Amino acid sequence: MKIGAKKGIRLCLCITICIPVLFGQVEAQKASTAKLPTIVDTDPNLLPHHINKEKAVGSPYLTTNWVTGYIELENHKHIPDSNEDVLLIYDKIKSIVYLANGLNKVWFYEIDSIKSFEMFDNNKVYEFEKVPWISSKFYLTPVIKSAKGYSLYKRLVTNFYWADYSTDGYSFKGKNYDEFDDSYIYYLAYPGNTVFKKLTLKENSIRRDLKQESILVKQFFDEHENDMNEQSLLALVQYIDDKKYPE
Repeated sequence: MKIGAKKGIRLCLCITICIPVLFGQVEAQKASTAKLPTIVDTDPNLLPHHINKEKAVGSPYLTTNWVTGYIELENHKHIPDSNEDVLLIYDKIKSIVYLANGLNKVWFYEIDSIKSFEMFDNNKVYEFEKVPWISSKFYLTPVIKSAKGYSLYKRLVTNFYWADYSTDGYSFKGKNYDEFDDSYIYYLAYPGNTVFKKLTLKENSIRRDLKQESILVKQFFDEHENDMNEQSLLALVQYIDDKKYPE
């Protein structure tokens, strides 16, 4: 076979393979239910080929479906407009908010473009905002906001863990599924909202971080013997605000 003929055959094969792929990508971008990017899809060969990975635990996204919501951009523009129908989904790993409208258009905003946003998933309301004097590199969720007293925020952190299953044919170790693990970091804003401290959910640590309120903290712990968790931390901060900074 001549060299020119061989090149022609290879070119035809390439076109035959590439056209469906390109059209598939275009259709994915058009559909409001398009599969969003996820790091689970980036490396399917981490496990041996004879091991079948189970479905990933957790998700890189805050909600399982597109939901309604509102966004305030840094330029003070609000999305959606009064005559606009927009759905949102939030990538917890990359801090990206994706949007889809009724015209089958999908677009996104990164964290440097957004001031705050809310999402409504059935009876759940999710609030996220940037608090510049704490950080503009991540969103915080307000737990308690006080103009005069202490405020409490929490930061959602999602870590991704690859499946690490291995076997020698006789025994095995690890897990055969990828996992997205959610946790929270808490930030206490002191009165005046210019000073903050990162908190851990340990009683001794919280006593130390609130040593200037030692009397009220002691009273609270004397009245409440529950283990320290988010609810007890919220109750403690609210207790101090109610006693010292009533609004």
